[in-house]
Amino acid sequence: MISMSTEPVATRRDFVATALAASSLAVSLSAYSEPVRQKNQAEPAKIVEPAKQKEQLIAQASVPPKKNMPTATEDVASVCKTTDTWLREVTSGTPDAPKKVTALYAPDAVLWGTVSQQVRDTPEEILAYFNSFATKPNLEVSGYKPIIRVYDDIAVNSGYYTFSWDLNDMNERLTKKARYSFVYQRDPEDPYKWWIVDHHSSGLPNAPKDLKPAN
Repeated sequence: MISMSTEPVATRRDFVATALAASSLAVSLSAYSEPVRQKNQAEPAKIVEPAKQKEQLIAQASVPPKKNMPTATEDVASVCKTTDTWLREVTSGTPDAPKKVTALYAPDAVLWGTVSQQVRDTPEEILAYFNSFATKPNLEVSGYKPIIRVYDDIAVNSGYYTFSWDLNDMNERLTKKARYSFVYQRDPEDPYKWWIVDHHSSGLPNAPKDLKPAN
């Protein structure tokens, strides 16, 4: 004899529908919460290999410490001293004057000489210029008026000077009023030493009549 359930058919259908809905919701929540849980997990710490870390420490240790830098006043004084050395050597009249003057220029320096029609950008060309200029008879300099500015490791000295030298045995002299600009670069090994990296010197032009003189 087969026993028949007396539970209404509609009730059974509601139960099955409820069970299926609950199962679907559980799956949906599981799929949603998984990425969130993974996102909130702490990222593992980056491990630097010992060999790489050693290289980094060696690189940091190889950077030389910056030497005590001169004050602004000391910088101006050392630039002025370099220019004074140039003026003294170029007018010394000694046989080695051209070499001593050339030694004040950096290897890549550029020179526009007072009496040169060409720019000179090698040590050999600069030496050739001073072999002519620094050996002029009784060469003298006067009227030196500098304006010095220092910008960290670069310095600029602009102003006036006047050169004069003998032309012949009759004591006739030529006078050359000139304007100049020296550009210096600080020596990386000696913060008190400066190299000439650019030097322009040329005769003063004739100013137009309507140009008012500077103070």
